[in-house]
Amino acid sequence: MKGLKKLFFGIMMLLMGAVVFGAEMDLSKVTLKDVNGMNYSFGKDGKPTYVKFWASWCPICLSGLEDIDSLSKEMKDFEVITVVSPGLVGEKKTEDFKKWYKSLGYKNIKVLLDEKGELTKMLNVRVYPTSAVLNKSGKVEKVLPGHLEKAEIKKLFSSKMMMNDGKMKDSIMKDDKMMNDKHMMKDDKMSMEKKTSM
Repeated sequence: MKGLKKLFFGIMMLLMGAVVFGAEMDLSKVTLKDVNGMNYSFGKDGKPTYVKFWASWCPICLSGLEDIDSLSKEMKDFEVITVVSPGLVGEKKTEDFKKWYKSLGYKNIKVLLDEKGELTKMLNVRVYPTSAVLNKSGKVEKVLPGHLEKAEIKKLFSSKMMMNDGKMKDSIMKDDKMMNDKHMMKDDKMSMEKKTSM
């Protein structure tokens, strides 16, 4: 009985956390400067946005920059943005980062500087790279830890999903539900196997 109470309490805390986290997911009021000193605000251009959080010390992040540069150059129905946090979590200081980044020679990547780590905290970024999918209003639809290939990024923004924000969210929610259903079926199967072996 004590274990059930702990489980119930844990589930309630997670649900309450999800509600609070969801309430903070509107980035349309967030403005950051890019490596060239220009201000950028999410959702102002009316296009959905792919956001990649990365760091200069992360080899996986660096290996994906060429794809991000290429994707940024292509004609598309979504914007591509990257975010780094100079001076935080082992990242170079702002001026050192800018100089280092410019030496890489990428011409198409928009790199925003989250110098206070506000955006990183808001989206609960725990690993690099992490991706976020924003709808055309600047609201976060999904946060995905880990590396995504160029084709996977394009699939997130396929024309079927881009019809409107509601359909984009429905499609992402459906993908999540299918993944959760697979895990639930696996858990149910394991549970049944344990019962039959007793």
